[in-house]
Amino acid sequence: MPRLEFTCDIAAPVETVWAFYDSLETLVKITPPATKVRIVDPPLKLQTGVRFTMMVQQPPLFIPLPWECLITAHDPPHLFVDEQGKGPFAKWRHVHKFEPLPNGGTRLTDTITYEPPLGFLGAIADRLFLRRMLERMFAHRYAVTRQALET
Repeated sequence: MPRLEFTCDIAAPVETVWAFYDSLETLVKITPPATKVRIVDPPLKLQTGVRFTMMVQQPPLFIPLPWECLITAHDPPHLFVDEQGKGPFAKWRHVHKFEPLPNGGTRLTDTITYEPPLGFLGAIADRLFLRRMLERMFAHRYAVTRQALET
């Protein structure tokens, strides 16, 4: 199963960065512009055991796909984990880790373990474009996060 890890140092305290990410509204804000995300019946707050569905329109397919997420760990302000119930991937697990830095900033680490859909065809798609799409998505997320929290 592919595993990707992305890290970003943010010049803001861990509590500020946590509060920013502990909201589904932020998910919509940090999503790249070509991708459309709509949360269906959003929960009042994120916590372990919460389940919600997103409708995601992602190039090159512009058909809205449901993506059911389950919060399997929620430990403020250190980490939370979301896993796919039903959705576009065969498997998806995303660990968000927040670490205070000595300078008062925060190190945000996102670790994704996933299995592309469609078996062999999904593995080819991962090599051709899926992995690069995820890399670009996290670069965008981190740029938006820095802009929102460091200014």
